[in-house]
Amino acid sequence: MNDKINKILDDPVRLDALSRFIVRSSTPMQDFDTITMLAAERFSAPIAAIGLIAREHKWFQTHLGLDVEEVPAESAFGAYAIASDEAFVVEDATRDDRFADNPLVVGEPHVRFYVGVPIEVHGQRVGTLSVMDTAARPRPPDDALAMLARLAALCGSLYELNDAARRGLFSERAMSHAEARQAMAMRAAKIASWSWDLRTDIVDCDDTLRTMFALPPGLPVSGRDIISAVRPQDVDGLRASLRDSFVTDEDFSGEFRVEASGKWLLGLGRVFERTADGKAAAVLGVYIDISATKESEEKTRLLLRELNHRVKNTLAMLQSLAGQTLRRSRNDKEFTIAFSGRLQALAAAHTLLSDREWESIDLLTLLRTQVSPYALDFDEQVEVACAEIPLTPDEALGLGLVLHELATNAAKFGALSRSVGRVRVSCPENMPDDARVIDWVETGGPPVRPPQDGGFGSILIARSLDKIVGSSVGVDYRPEGLHARIRIANAPKRAASPW
Repeated sequence: MNDKINKILDDPVRLDALSRFIVRSSTPMQDFDTITMLAAERFSAPIAAIGLIAREHKWFQTHLGLDVEEVPAESAFGAYAIASDEAFVVEDATRDDRFADNPLVVGEPHVRFYVGVPIEVHGQRVGTLSVMDTAARPRPPDDALAMLARLAALCGSLYELNDAARRGLFSERAMSHAEARQAMAMRAAKIASWSWDLRTDIVDCDDTLRTMFALPPGLPVSGRDIISAVRPQDVDGLRASLRDSFVTDEDFSGEFRVEASGKWLLGLGRVFERTADGKAAAVLGVYIDISATKESEEKTRLLLRELNHRVKNTLAMLQSLAGQTLRRSRNDKEFTIAFSGRLQALAAAHTLLSDREWESIDLLTLLRTQVSPYALDFDEQVEVACAEIPLTPDEALGLGLVLHELATNAAKFGALSRSVGRVRVSCPENMPDDARVIDWVETGGPPVRPPQDGGFGSILIARSLDKIVGSSVGVDYRPEGLHARIRIANAPKRAASPW
């Protein structure tokens, strides 16, 4: 570990806060269990833990999916998280020299992914809230990391409240401040707490819950009000989860939508009071707004379906390219050079689209990506006189191949083969058929002669946009320089994104 981490771990003020305000206990603490459950649910992770870090070891206040009570401080992921000013993320521990031989990585539970944030108590970093997975993952989105930080702040508030209750040292005002801080942390994390008296059907809750369920502020809330606010399609599942909890004493967990707002909520709770004959009498729990998570999941599903479609199209295109290139290549070397260049053109277009999650990209970005490798000086030799033209993924892939062939042809035989050669790319407006038109005009290169055999590059230029209905490429081999006119039919307008 580095000097910064050792300095924090050895800090006597931090160690004093840990010993004074935190009591190690083997008795489960429900509030902390709930927080680890929330963290695991938010990240869809099998492991979550609240760990307190002393100088020599780290012990777990509560943990989900772990079968250890403590680990040496020097081997703890949390030692790095506690010294970090932002969420500490390890995407794949087996590829990180700091953790590749960590006992939790090479042995059970074989941790690969980790994200942790510090827990502060009275201004001192005493531990971490973390989630882990046995599979590698990319860095989580910022909103998920922000929620984990808010849950860690809630942990800190709970430790301070527990310390106050244990010592009896807080004045009424100080206790009120700590409770207000806890309430603010829960609101920031979009968490509403509640207790439900089953004998009277009265739900004791805050206004955050009323807002979640679109209920009038300030008015009494009943269990019937809550159930009535749930979307009808989700009511049966919610009732079944509650009934199981009442009978089995297991925690209940259920996801459902609110009818009035369409918000997705996650409910977590447990029975905390029973009658003399064992019937459930009171339930307490939390509701969490998980709408953003659900929207992200749906967007991911849509993106995967789109990607699956694109992969199939690309494989078909590669098959066609390979066959055509092979038939028109005189030897293996010629095939390898030509086919590799076309693969690189497709790969470059795919990278651009992937970076933009397969949304549209603009013409200038595509043009610079495809032409720059073949120009001696792109900015000097290539003039672009076009307003911004957005291209759909299909258009970008087809046009990317056209531009690649034009550029390689210009680098071998045309304007880009000489330093004085120029290429002007312009986009005439107000065309009669309302198509988008792109003109590629070369000057300053060697005299141009039309190919005698209709080479594959010429055929590819002419056919690359065939699958985009109404689009075409015309090539004119003028002596002073090649002139290509690309016509792309205007794409139908897409429906607005729900996000």
